[in-house]
Amino acid sequence: MRAGLLTETIIIQKPVSVETRYSGKTTEYKDYITTKASVVHLAGSRRVTAGEIINDYSVKFIIRYYHQVTSDMIIVHAGARYRIQDINPEKSKQSKTITAEVINE
Repeated sequence: MRAGLLTETIIIQKPVSVETRYSGKTTEYKDYITTKASVVHLAGSRRVTAGEIINDYSVKFIIRYYHQVTSDMIIVHAGARYRIQDINPEKSKQSKTITAEVINE
């Protein structure tokens, strides 16, 4: 892993179960790790659904190997939130490659 390539700051959030006012449960995401990453745009598309324009795109994040990341976490980068699709640990390079897609809210 070449640390000089990790130029972007990302926040990884983990899901936390929270009780609502009416004793129900909901899932919120709380900050878990703030770290540096290499960010590469993979693919994008644009479609119209229910009269709304939806821009979908995928991004690849490369982070250090020792971060404990699971597929139910969310990545926040440059004001956008990303859903993790795949985590590929590469022990020989001491890195993890995470493929994620933008969450359209």
